[in-house]
Amino acid sequence: MNLHEEDKYTPEEESFDPEGIAELRRKDEEEILKRRIRREIIKVNSGESDEEIEQEKSRMAEEEAERKAEEERMKRKQGSIIINIFTGGFLSSDSAAIYYRMLIAIAVMCFVCIFLTFMSLNADREYSQLEKRATVLRERAIVFEERRYDISSREEVDRLLERHNIELKDLDDNTHVIPADEILAEPIIVEQ
Repeated sequence: MNLHEEDKYTPEEESFDPEGIAELRRKDEEEILKRRIRREIIKVNSGESDEEIEQEKSRMAEEEAERKAEEERMKRKQGSIIINIFTGGFLSSDSAAIYYRMLIAIAVMCFVCIFLTFMSLNADREYSQLEKRATVLRERAIVFEERRYDISSREEVDRLLERHNIELKDLDDNTHVIPADEILAEPIIVEQ
């Protein structure tokens, strides 16, 4: 039965003689097909069909190009999962895609905020550790300076020289050569 034409037969007629109605429908379809074939033969003989064939070819080429473009878009959409996650390419409606992009933007901002918070906490912890180390080094420097002062003070030097029976003399000028016989064989050891 041709779908473009209305059914000539009512349901009552069809229920009365279904086989007869089916036979009439088949005959109607055959008649329609014969008419179409005759029209096409007339068009081919008159030369009109060449133009229609060219139009049909161009239409088919356009449809093929559209189909290939659609396949390419689908491949690109399905190609990268990460891009689909960030762009919402897997969503079917445009309004949902817009809201999805907004949600992704908010999620990225939250992630950046959390990342920056942890980085600042880490930097603060490292700064505190460096500050503690600097304090310990300052305290050590003070202790070493006090020890050096204790060892190099005039009283300590006088005491060490007296213990080794060496007399301390103040020189008038800064140049003095120590004769070889005055050099001690034993080194002076400073006790703390």
